[in-house]
Amino acid sequence: MSHPKSLHASPDDAEQAFYDALENANLDALMDLWSEDDEVICIHPGGVRLVGLNAIRNSWKAMFANGPVHARRAQVQIAQASMVSVHSVIEQVIVAQKGATSVVNVYATNVYLKGPLGWRMVLHHASLTPQEQVVAVSGAPPKMLH
Repeated sequence: MSHPKSLHASPDDAEQAFYDALENANLDALMDLWSEDDEVICIHPGGVRLVGLNAIRNSWKAMFANGPVHARRAQVQIAQASMVSVHSVIEQVIVAQKGATSVVNVYATNVYLKGPLGWRMVLHHASLTPQEQVVAVSGAPPKMLH
């Protein structure tokens, strides 16, 4: 039985719901944000391009098995038209390794389209910032940030 999708009146509302779902490791809330389109895309840092809701759901389900993703947005840049909104953000992701906590910077691009059910995500693409790539090459990087 499926539940009715939440209506997001603005791309900012949809984006806040995305980061809230990450913070709460809420897979249903996270997937509720995605467009029903078969061509939705998600790319995690260092990961392959995932196309379609099933592949995206499975990747987040595996990630949430390790707990929530604590990501704060910084330096948000938005390009918006009447039916599409592109958000470029730096995610400050809190990573715990070997008893220590650190903050890893990740570039993320989130794209939202406006449809009959409000604003929905069609793309989430995240990659390590150049500084984090240097750290990842020289040290033991986390397996997957998100």
